[in-house]
Amino acid sequence: MLQTTYLTVDKLKDFTPISQNVDVTLLENWIPVAEDLHIVDILGTALDTALKTELEALGTLTGNNATLLVYILNASAWYTYYECVGFLRTKTVNKGLTQQFSDNSQVVSTEDYKLFKQEIWDKAIYYRNKLIDYLDANKTLFPLYRSCTAQFGNDCDDIDCATKDNSTGIWF
Repeated sequence: MLQTTYLTVDKLKDFTPISQNVDVTLLENWIPVAEDLHIVDILGTALDTALKTELEALGTLTGNNATLLVYILNASAWYTYYECVGFLRTKTVNKGLTQQFSDNSQVVSTEDYKLFKQEIWDKAIYYRNKLIDYLDANKTLFPLYRSCTAQFGNDCDDIDCATKDNSTGIWF
């Protein structure tokens, strides 16, 4: 059974610099992984389930949920890119791990790869924080959102349940 996801491969390619010629089968399995690891954590199970139920029933999200979807898609796209990029670079075959490249390409150095992956992570964190900001600013529109108040009552000014992540690649 296919898992319902917010993001499609076409949207992934629209939101990120992934080339249009990258094989769909190399990307599609990473969308549910990224959403399970990162997006459900932000939305909470109740809101995630409600949104996916609407997606399954209507094929789209409507009203306020459609606006929320834009924020979800940005975060999901960059998290998916982050999760799959190492596996686009490296393949597991009978002989072990290999890096594939053609005669007209050059393998990126490990150091450049680390920097590249950090840049992807930084964008994922940026869109994660935008999603959390949007949900926090519109709690009344999304009563199923896993907000701090829903878990701890009104006494939670110092607690952020769907926490923002400020771990970017900028160090001083």
